[in-house]
Amino acid sequence: MAFFTVSTNLHGTACVVQASGELDYGNAPIFRDEMTKVWEAEAPATIAIDVTGLTFCDSTGVAELIVSLRRSRALSTRLVLVGVHGTLERILTITGLRSAFELSPTVEEALRGM
Repeated sequence: MAFFTVSTNLHGTACVVQASGELDYGNAPIFRDEMTKVWEAEAPATIAIDVTGLTFCDSTGVAELIVSLRRSRALSTRLVLVGVHGTLERILTITGLRSAFELSPTVEEALRGM
């Protein structure tokens, strides 16, 4: 299995989920479990998913991000993808999903003005 870690930290009324490594078919359940914990806790006003540390993201990883986006909309929670680059940026652009997500270059900018 490829390297992947995910962790969650609270920043005031925001939750920052940091994903590093390869978000792919083999690691998607780890990401899904972490996000389920975030949603089952009291849903924060803002969730920033920091993907700066991702080295790879396949269609299964993108599907997990879409699940998070749909859930955030259902709960009226602001969801921001932070540090989108590389493969993930290409996939989001090619599929037209880039405009569906709120994007931010840094966690600090994502959380500014909350």
